[in-house]
Amino acid sequence: MWSRVKAACLHSLTIAWGYVLALIGTLMSLIDTIGDTLGDPMLKDEISSAIGDARATGRILLVISIITIMARARSLRKGG
Repeated sequence: MWSRVKAACLHSLTIAWGYVLALIGTLMSLIDTIGDTLGDPMLKDEISSAIGDARATGRILLVISIITIMARARSLRKGG
């Protein structure tokens, strides 16, 4: 299993970290839907009081993850 994960990340911890950020960002962007699914309509308010705007934070994390993955993949193609 780990070999498949490593292959998907191109054997790069930086790309793996980018995927983790993308997952967290996606979850933060969908916090309203997740709260409704879990039956906790106050989930968004609780998270927003802790970190601010959850959607904006999620989108920021998604952008950071995309830039991270693209930059590392580019350096891997160059032979770095």
